Amino acid sequence: MEIRKIVDRGGEEIVSKYYDGINFPPVVSGNVKDHLEAIRNLKHKNGDILLDTFPKTGTHWGFDILYMLQNGKAEYSTDNIAPLDFAPAEKIEALDSPRVLVSHLYPQHIPKFCTEEKCKIIYIYRNPKDTAVSMHSFMKRLDMESMRGYNGKWEDFFELYATQPVHYNTWFEHVKSWLDFKKKNPDLPILFVSFEDMKKDLRSCVQKMAEYLGTKQDPEFLDEVARKCQFNVMSAAKSSHAKETAMSKDGTNPFYRKGEVGDWKNWLTVAKNEMYDAVIKEKMVDIDLDITYTL
Repeated sequence: MEIRKIVDRGGEEIVSKYYDGINFPPVVSGNVKDHLEAIRNLKHKNGDILLDTFPKTGTHWGFDILYMLQNGKAEYSTDNIAPLDFAPAEKIEALDSPRVLVSHLYPQHIPKFCTEEKCKIIYIYRNPKDTAVSMHSFMKRLDMESMRGYNGKWEDFFELYATQPVHYNTWFEHVKSWLDFKKKNPDLPILFVSFEDMKKDLRSCVQKMAEYLGTKQDPEFLDEVARKCQFNVMSAAKSSHAKETAMSKDGTNPFYRKGEVGDWKNWLTVAKNEMYDAVIKEKMVDIDLDITYTL
């Protein structure tokens, strides 16, 4: 592992722990290697499912939906989220079943039992333009150990995001790694769900997830889950979550912003958008997903 500083045009730094070809956030404990080995060797519990995402593509949103479905109650999670990337293995081991394991990890770093036990995996993806906007806002709002101090301008951040690996490398690399993993493991149940579909018709997505997981599918229950998990409703409910608001500079919850589709239009100039469209055209050649940029 090595500490890397990714410097934007304005001189602002994004610090990462570089290991196994990936830029991990500095909040990953220790030398990264030992933590990932502990995660790889976690013990399986009945009912385990894995939610994986690239950062800022619907992680917390998806977690609460799956948490409700797994537990059969339309109740928000409290302190049940323990990301594989950051939480000590002991804390993850101590979670009660059924566990919704959540991470931004690449397939080679997820627990071995996910493939051995054929655990169900949900991968939520979001268009890379809105992801960039959300990531910039998140990094500027953070105020936590090892992850504070980035004050780069949007234009400078986007140039980094569009041209070189930042945390968890690029959106394209992360998404492709999971698509390739699914192709190499055709018997492993992996469901891909888009952030945009969740915004467009959350009730249908909740139904789809429930059917995939084989959980309670009573229409009234699924209606309630969908109602409570509408982005604006959940964001309001989570606005005073003490542990999460403590991570921000202004006391707001940094894990929830607008949750909109197409907000990138308010941030990208015509020139920047055309530049990134060229990158997307090149990088999407081997990514067999329909990406929605506006609704």
